[in-house]
Amino acid sequence: MFRFARVMLVIAAIVEVVPRGIPALFGSPAIARLFNLEYPLQDINYVHAFGAVMICLGLLFYFAAKAPEKHLLVFNIAILRFALGIAAQLGSFFQLRAGGITMSGFWWGHMIVDVALVVLLVAARATVAARGKTA
Repeated sequence: MFRFARVMLVIAAIVEVVPRGIPALFGSPAIARLFNLEYPLQDINYVHAFGAVMICLGLLFYFAAKAPEKHLLVFNIAILRFALGIAAQLGSFFQLRAGGITMSGFWWGHMIVDVALVVLLVAARATVAARGKTA
């Protein structure tokens, strides 16, 4: 009955854990090279902590996918998380641009994924909420 909602939460979980959480949690020079990024040695303690949070959020999204009709709050958290990701990327873009630095395609790719996830999660949440009102 809530297949689209389940699928969207599982996709959000996979995106949050696999290409983001795990590489951040185990951040190293090799991981940075894999993604063609600079290794931020002075900030690595933040990167590792954010990786742990991303994995926790991914697990939250995954477990909520089993009964999305009972977890509208998790939809709100997922939408907020990816929407704030978009805002953060745009803020970084303007700060970097002011300093004469361009943002790499890697981060633009993340932002495109975040935009798609926000749109699809909002649509999935709307279907769950609408069915919940009629049931």
